[in-house]
Amino acid sequence: MRKKDKKTLVITTLICVCALTAYGIFYKFYPLPESRRENLQTFWVLATAILVNIILNIGLNFTVCKKMGAKFLVGMGKWIVPFTSIFATIIFIYSMMYPQSSLIENATYTFVGLIFIVSGNYFPKNHVNPYIGLKFPWLLDDEKSWDKTHKLASYTWILAGILLIIQLFISSLKIVSIPLVIILVGILPLVYSLMLVYKKRR
Repeated sequence: MRKKDKKTLVITTLICVCALTAYGIFYKFYPLPESRRENLQTFWVLATAILVNIILNIGLNFTVCKKMGAKFLVGMGKWIVPFTSIFATIIFIYSMMYPQSSLIENATYTFVGLIFIVSGNYFPKNHVNPYIGLKFPWLLDDEKSWDKTHKLASYTWILAGILLIIQLFISSLKIVSIPLVIILVGILPLVYSLMLVYKKRR
């Protein structure tokens, strides 16, 4: 592992530890007995994030990831857990202080929507690899189908991200937004990739 990669691993891990510590300190001085179980679950989620971050940073340093994955997505993968830990800590603390606030839901949808938009934007720059991108096994030996599927997914993921953000301002969309996002992010690329493979085998 290069010195730069080791530094990133240490910094991102420390950020995750700080997020966990901040949540623990807040809960100690702002205890809510009625939600003790939920708070304990949150603590373990943040603790698990530390391990996930270490695994991601080590895995994304594999040569195949650096050569075949979009450079920005590789970098985002290394930093996504600490950013998410900070975001989650703020949301968890805010939810304990203001349980009736709609800001929590709105912030979560916006955060996830932005991740979809950014990821989708870089999907076409991914080359065939089993770590970054849509992990459909039948595409790993078919570069042409891989490229076509990721070009489609680029549009569907960006559209899903926009939809998640827009539905915050259009109440009528909230009923169908989650099913539509699932279709755009997972089902459409999956069906399209299977159609490409089936067509090629025929």
